[in-house]
Amino acid sequence: MAATIPFTLLPPRILENFSKKFANAGNGIAAFTPFLKDSLLAAGYGYSAREYAAVSLANALINSLAAGVAIAVAWAASKNDSLLPVAPLAALVAFLATFLTTLYYPQIISMRRMRRLESQLIPATRQLLIEVKSGVPLFNAMASISSDYGEVSVEFSKIVQKINSGTPELEALAETSTANPSHQFRKILWQISNALKAGSDVGNVLEQQIEELTRERVDQIRRYGQELSPWTMIYMMGAVIVPSLGVTMLIVIVGFLDVAVPKIVLAGVLAGLVLFQLFFMNFVSSRRPAI
Repeated sequence: MAATIPFTLLPPRILENFSKKFANAGNGIAAFTPFLKDSLLAAGYGYSAREYAAVSLANALINSLAAGVAIAVAWAASKNDSLLPVAPLAALVAFLATFLTTLYYPQIISMRRMRRLESQLIPATRQLLIEVKSGVPLFNAMASISSDYGEVSVEFSKIVQKINSGTPELEALAETSTANPSHQFRKILWQISNALKAGSDVGNVLEQQIEELTRERVDQIRRYGQELSPWTMIYMMGAVIVPSLGVTMLIVIVGFLDVAVPKIVLAGVLAGLVLFQLFFMNFVSSRRPAI
């Protein structure tokens, strides 16, 4: 059941045991977050929605307590009374940030899985088509792509293992498609299942899916290229024009007022620029289609 839990201060097993005290609260949270069940399944987490909601709550409570205690210790060491009002605020911020991040973390993991899977989907499906068209049985063809294709190979290896353990082929395909975050991959498995049920040629189905995937990928690249122009404009405004003009205007204004610019202002501008560029690069990278 152990899975990656963000911002946790305790080992996963201890956190899981502690979270059992919040099982009832977990039921309530899971009822208000219907997306959680599917996110956990797509991310490959072994938790139920109730269990993971309870873990998220327990993790948030522990981090909020730790933040409050840290501020209290800092106050005791410095005797600075201004730190006391900060303690409950820091605890509240730590609680909300940890709870929301932990709750939505499976969605982040499933998105990463989807991008890794779709980046190898076309070449893996093309090899599957070549194998099937060459007269290789579908099971052997799926076994042949159970390596060398990253996340796609992981999914097909699950199918092969289930079939080897006695699960019917159609049932193995259905189970794997249910727990997969990629709509494109699920669609391929559905089409293979439909072809097997109807007794039609799987090769023809795979050929059609490759053509459709290729068209979708070309469309994604075209849309991404069209999006880059406005994003480049925003980057130029936020990272070049506004900071340079802003600092220039600030220097002119304080020159007329005959006051010195605090060093913290320039340091804040520099830190803001660094954070903006890191955010922008990460955002643009996340928009880039898998090729």
